[in-house]
Formats: sequence, structure tokens, C-alpha cells
Amino acid sequence: MRATVIGGVNIDLVGTADAPMRRGDSNPGRLRVSVGGVGRNIAENLALLGAEVELMTALGDDDWADLIRANCLSRGIGLRCARQLRRAACGAYLCLNEPDGDLYAAVADMQVCAGLSPQWILRHLDALQEADLIVVDANIPEESCACIAEQLRGKRIAADPVSAAKAGRLRPLLGALSLLKPNRAEAEALTGEGEPRAAAARLRQMGVENVFLTLGGEGVWWDAPEGSGLQSCLTGQIVNTSGCGDAFLAAACLALCRGLPAETAARAGQAAAGLCAASPDPVNPGMTWPRVLEAAGLAREL
Repeated sequence: MRATVIGGVNIDLVGTADAPMRRGDSNPGRLRVSVGGVGRNIAENLALLGAEVELMTALGDDDWADLIRANCLSRGIGLRCARQLRRAACGAYLCLNEPDGDLYAAVADMQVCAGLSPQWILRHLDALQEADLIVVDANIPEESCACIAEQLRGKRIAADPVSAAKAGRLRPLLGALSLLKPNRAEAEALTGEGEPRAAAARLRQMGVENVFLTLGGEGVWWDAPEGSGLQSCLTGQIVNTSGCGDAFLAAACLALCRGLPAETAARAGQAAAGLCAASPDPVNPGMTWPRVLEAAGLAREL
């Protein structure tokens, strides 16, 4: 399967406190620096799950650019459609985690993604047409989402809203989506509905084929043409929750691309999220499709 991901890549600076976070104070803990970003993490997960992946992203020309490029290529992520902007900084994500790995707060500087303009997308339209799956993250401009919806009709397109603040950028694309993975806040930002079932139903009315509304520790509410339901989290060790949603989306996409029903895709996604949570990194390097099926209890069924 060939996939193209359109979205962000950045340097992750992750601090995890040794004790519950205290606001306005210096909190002892551990710091990690790695290459991440919603689009890039989804791309790496797809590559680990067996897809041939290209990442259409934007890089700056600062000291991080070469590190990001080398990291992506070493993970099997192609960069033929990537754009490097002069006199620009690469994306950066700074987050603070509680001792259990749960997010306390974060700041994302993804201004460089404005470079993923409609003109850049049109320049690479032939490459996008060749993909079996296109994944969009909402770091890209709203007008670029509109361009994708207009130019790539009939393609299998999935999207991640990234945050409540950026979710609205996906509105022009909703009617073209095969899959959308919002959390509560993102779904409410798109629909005005605060109750997850109502928000998922509204997103379906707005044209999304399969909705996977993540609910943190409560699981994921899925809503699809064949029905809807709650898929609970799968038990396992939690070291870090950063990147779990990216792993979920990649596995759910692959399941749907293989013709599996949405309920099974939700279970596969939760299994991938669990494997991610067991790793200190935003992407578990041991992620594979057989491991996802095993963790989901699907290995004997599929």
C-alpha cells in the first residue's frame, strides 16, 4: 500500500516530572529530545505497519533541518514532496508530562507548515493521485484542505484535527473524508456538540464516512455506515501517552484499507495506541501489523 501524509514534522522537547506538576515552579524530572510531529509520527507508524510512505511536509533551514531529514529517511519515510523554506525555523513542540506520562501542557510552533500551500499541493498532484491513502493533519492551511478536497475527489483520505484550535481548518475537507480521528475537544470545535455520540453523529451528517472519536482512558466511540459503538482501551503498561493518537490513526487506516469493518479498525487502533503507550518514544520502533493484531486479539481471526 502506498500512502502520502500531508502535515507537520518537528523537534519534540518532552519533560516528564518526577512528582505531580506544580504550576509556577521548577519541577525535577527527565528531558528528552526527539523528532516528532503529528504527520511525521503517522508516517512512521504507517511505514512500520508495512506501507510505502511519502511525507509532504515543510522544513526550515535552521540547525534542526538536517537532523529531521536524516531521521525521516532512516525510518523509511520518503521526502520527495517535502518543502524547505529559506529563513524559516523548523517546527517545534514543547510538552510537560505528569509522572504517569499523561500530558500536563504543551506549546506547538508549527508556523512553517504555512508553506504547504495550495500551490505546493498542486505542484505534486500527480504523486498524490498515485497514493492508495492520503492522510492530512490540520497543521496545514485551511485553503490547502479545500484544495485537497477539490482536486482529490474519490481518493481515500483520512485526517487528524491535531488540536481544538486547528480543527476548523479541516471543515472544507470533511465531506471527502473516509476517516476522521478527533478527540472530545476537537469534535466539539467542529460540530458544537459536547456529547461524544452526538458529535460523532453530526460529523457523519457532515460527510465523514468513518469517525473514531477518542475519549482518553474511556476508549474510542466509533460511528460508521454499519453502526456505532464504544471500543474500550486495551490493558497494558503506560510509559508515555504522546503519539498514541497517531498510532491509532495509522492502524485504523490500514485496517479500513484492508477491507475490515470499522469496529475491527477501532480495536486495531486501540491496540496500536497501547503499544505506543508502552514505549518512551512517540513512535514505538517495535510496531508491526502482526503485533497489532496480536495485541488486539485478532491474530487468529484475520
